[in-house]
Amino acid sequence: MTKKYLVLIIVFSLFLPSVFSIVSAAEKGGEDELKERIAITNKKRVTPKEIKRFTDQVKAYFFEAVPDDVIESALKELTPGEALAAIVITNLSKKPGKDIIKMKKDGKNWTDITNAVGLKMKDVVKEVKEFQKTSGCA
Repeated sequence: MTKKYLVLIIVFSLFLPSVFSIVSAAEKGGEDELKERIAITNKKRVTPKEIKRFTDQVKAYFFEAVPDDVIESALKELTPGEALAAIVITNLSKKPGKDIIKMKKDGKNWTDITNAVGLKMKDVVKEVKEFQKTSGCA
């Protein structure tokens, strides 16, 4: 009987770590990771000078892909991190930026917004991370 329990303990100790790594891998590229990226962006954009620099970086990165008025509107109505996510979604989906901004202001979560415009969350997270890496925001 004791041997049986010992075998079960050994099996579970070998099996459980792989289950947890599968679960954590499933969360990568999800809404929680996007929220972390938004928080990182917000934390580094506090002063008017930092926000101005961020605005210039966003305009340069999305040059001609997303109109300046959409970028300015997003930055005026949302936090810098949320604005970045909305601009990325606008760029990837080719949907009007004002619609994306409105959905977020109406309280929709990022998963609902990406689904509504036909995107996968992992693609949005990937693009946000790429912007942060390129612009030194990460």
